[in-house]
Amino acid sequence: MDNNVLLEIKDLHVSFPLDEGTVRAVDGADLTLRRGEVLGVVGESGCGKSVTAHSVLRIIPTPGRIDSGQILFHPAGQSGANGVIDLAQLSPTGSEIRNIRGKDIAMIFQEPMSSFSPVHTIGSQIEEAILLHQMVSQAEARKMTIELLRLVGISGAEQRVDNFPHQFSGGMRQRAMIAMALSCTPSLLIADEPTTALDVTIQAQILELMRGLQKRLGMAVMFITHNLGVIAQIADTVAIMYLGQVVEYGPVREILRNPKHPYTVDLLRAVPRLGKTAGQRLVAIEGSIPSPFERPSGCPFHPRCSRAMAGRCEVHMPALTQLDDQHSVRCLLYEPEKTNA
Repeated sequence: MDNNVLLEIKDLHVSFPLDEGTVRAVDGADLTLRRGEVLGVVGESGCGKSVTAHSVLRIIPTPGRIDSGQILFHPAGQSGANGVIDLAQLSPTGSEIRNIRGKDIAMIFQEPMSSFSPVHTIGSQIEEAILLHQMVSQAEARKMTIELLRLVGISGAEQRVDNFPHQFSGGMRQRAMIAMALSCTPSLLIADEPTTALDVTIQAQILELMRGLQKRLGMAVMFITHNLGVIAQIADTVAIMYLGQVVEYGPVREILRNPKHPYTVDLLRAVPRLGKTAGQRLVAIEGSIPSPFERPSGCPFHPRCSRAMAGRCEVHMPALTQLDDQHSVRCLLYEPEKTNA
């Protein structure tokens, strides 16, 4: 076992039983996150990124459920004596997962305005998280909250600590959400599209802040986004997801320079390049993600794939093929022919 591994997701299946049918939101996902690493999880809306992250903290909304698979968390420090914890086996409302949420694993949500209570001050909500997991007094928690707000770049933290969420701008609310997530120095921070609702200038500031804090505090980050440009800035490793599966996984530089899966290739072609795509039509991936109630047979991407092989891709589900020690891809183009006979 690699002692540097912090989180392993193995063959995770998450479904939502609905009146119209069952939605397989995550369909055999595999991910590995190492200590101090930034893992980018990329894909179009509806590909299972957020549900995978919510599964880690066991906050999947009803009627969602984990059908099978493992979410192995390797705690650091004193809690390491407890060994590996399979988060998938914990009760979503049990004391064990509640002790992990916010303390060992924290999350930054996509829209901070809906994540903060509108009737409590920013400071009181951060203090509550500190008091829940740390043995400190109310005065000490307030002092720590002010220091956290300073850490994330909020000026006048002594006065701002008593403001309500509606008195903060969008960028400041996201900074406050980061402060809350960092309040107990977690070993893993999950950021679920934290810059989507922000303009590009504030987005750049938040990304710079998160990268700086990650290096300073040495925590691992799972960064979920649909923007490959963001991943190029912040991630060390990237996982490309499509229809609940990880279709390509490896070091970010390797995948950006040498993408293998046709979906990854198409995603990169769709990214506008400054000065190179001026006056040209933007490239778009043909078609759209299939209805969750009408999943295609064989490879999930084959109806949209420009390299689909007739008689193979619509029949066979590709397995994960290891290209080298770090780079893997789920595509029949890279599987030995004999495995598809």
